Amino acid sequence: MGVTTSKPEHLATAFANAWNRHDMDEFASLFVADANFVNVVGVWWKDRSEIEAAHRATHDTMFRDSRLEGDVSSVVKLAPGLASVHYTWTLTGVSAPDGSPAGLRKGILLLIAQEGPSGWRIKVAQNTDIVPGTIAPAGSEM
Repeated sequence: MGVTTSKPEHLATAFANAWNRHDMDEFASLFVADANFVNVVGVWWKDRSEIEAAHRATHDTMFRDSRLEGDVSSVVKLAPGLASVHYTWTLTGVSAPDGSPAGLRKGILLLIAQEGPSGWRIKVAQNTDIVPGTIAPAGSEM
């Protein structure tokens, strides 16, 4: 099923490639069946079919002309067959609700990757927009 990924960091590249082709079948194939994904505005999808449906809907609308570019910033082996991947990204070509250009966005995608019979797949994803100029005050607790 879908792309074979021999290293956890290949998932981030495959994620961007499927995004840029707006191929939500391939995109969904990067996730295990019971994957979880929290998007940049806190919407939480709790399986591959929810992840696919949500991304299919947005790629038919606001993301239909979008382009995702980025770099793998970090790969941490957590346990045998389990790793985290941070992907810093830039997104262009997004449309606002009224159809006007929404402007450039930047963020960080965290993938928890799990190795299985068909290579590495995404078990958990958490996406975060970078908000320019926003910092936490020194000594503050989150």
